[in-house]
Order: sequence, then C-alpha cells, then structure tokens
Amino acid sequence: MAAQVSFYFVLSLFPFFLVVAAILGWIPTTSRWDSFAQWLSAYLPVRAQHTVLTTMLDLSHGYGAFLSFGLIVTLWSASSGFMSLMEALSVAYGVKDSRGYVRKRAIAIAATVVAAGFLILCFGVWNLGHLVATVVTRDFRYAVLFQAQWKIVRWLATLVAICLGVDLMVYFLPGSKRPWRWITPGSIVVVIGFVTSSFLLNLYVTHNSDIPKLYGALAGFIVIMLWMYIGCLILLIGAETDTAVQQLRGDGAQA
Repeated sequence: MAAQVSFYFVLSLFPFFLVVAAILGWIPTTSRWDSFAQWLSAYLPVRAQHTVLTTMLDLSHGYGAFLSFGLIVTLWSASSGFMSLMEALSVAYGVKDSRGYVRKRAIAIAATVVAAGFLILCFGVWNLGHLVATVVTRDFRYAVLFQAQWKIVRWLATLVAICLGVDLMVYFLPGSKRPWRWITPGSIVVVIGFVTSSFLLNLYVTHNSDIPKLYGALAGFIVIMLWMYIGCLILLIGAETDTAVQQLRGDGAQA
C-alpha cells in the first residue's frame, strides 16, 4: 500500500506544484516564486533537488494564468495522492471507509488545497524568521552566536510543522473520525522515522555515484519516488502503531 500511495503521489507531485503556483498567483507579491522553489527543493534528497527546482522554475512562467478551468483539472490530478492515502490510512487504522467517491474526492481536493496553503504559510514563517535573523545579525552584531541558534530554531520549527501535518492527515483522511491528539506514539514514530530515513537516504545518495549511471536522466525521479515510498511506509507504520496501542489499551481495560 505504501508503494501504491507513493506512485500516486509522484504522479500528483507536479500538478500539486501547479496548484501552489495558482495560489501564489492570487497573492499580490508573486515575485517570491523563485525563492519558494529553492526553499522547498532544499528539503528534498540531493539528487532530486535539481529535478524539482528546474521543473518548479519552469512553472513560474505565466503561473497566474492557471486560475481557470485548467486549475480544476490540475486539482483533480493533484488530489489522487490523497485519495490513495485515505484508503491506506483507513486500512492501517482498521476502519471501514463508507464514504462515497464524490465525498472522498472532495476531501482529497480540500486536502490538496490545504497542503499547498500550508507550504506557503511555512515559507512565509521561514521568510519572517530569516528577516529577523538578518536584522539581529546586522544591527546587534551577534552573528556567530545567533547563526547557531537560528539553525536550531529552524529545525525545531520544521519538526513542529511535520508533527502538525501528520496530525492533520491522520485526523481528517481515515474513514472514521479519531479524537484529536497532538502527540501519539504513532506520530512520534513517524516524525523520528521520517527525519532519520531522510537523513540516511540523503547520505546514501550523496556518496553513491552509481545512481546517475544506473538511471541516467531518471535518477532524480527515482530518488523522489524512493523518498516518497519510505515516507508513506513510515506514515502507515505510525498508523499501525497507534492502532496496536489502542488495542492493547482496550484489552487492558477489559482485563
């Protein structure tokens, strides 16, 4: 199921970037697209950064024109990944999804729009923090001390954003509503597993020169698909962890 979800997310990736570009087209200051593309691609594995960055920069030409019927088609394509993830999470949580196709597609489209807005909001917060860091470094001359603190704050903010994103997905996407919890054993597994696996994958890709030889021009897409597969697998393992913990608690209460 993780392979299935990652396949649909890879197919939905660049339509999703079109949705992000369309949302940025509604914002009066749209000259930050290049900075946004560089910021987002920096979180991807090394071999995938150039592929994603080049594609996203190509989308900057005329992205304001996507506010049309084409945006509806793009939203439909970009939401396929969330449709597949809804099915996988329902299975992982052991619940039956009785929602109709139209309702699930509407939820998937809403999740796509929310995810795009969430990324833009994170980028805005990052820009604000970067501006504060620049002011403190320049005006108060705490460059050496503040640079280290800024890196720590940035990564802590990234962890908080990942936790919030996981909480939103596991609350809204499965077939039945679950009580909202900020931290669960499954979310801890997801955050730690995703950060660790991303670091190890990046380390492997950086020091393995055989990937471009094996896959050629497709190396970036292969790395993206592998990264997404690992992320989806960890997310489903986290859901299974929460299910197992809940069952253990239920068995303990009955005993």
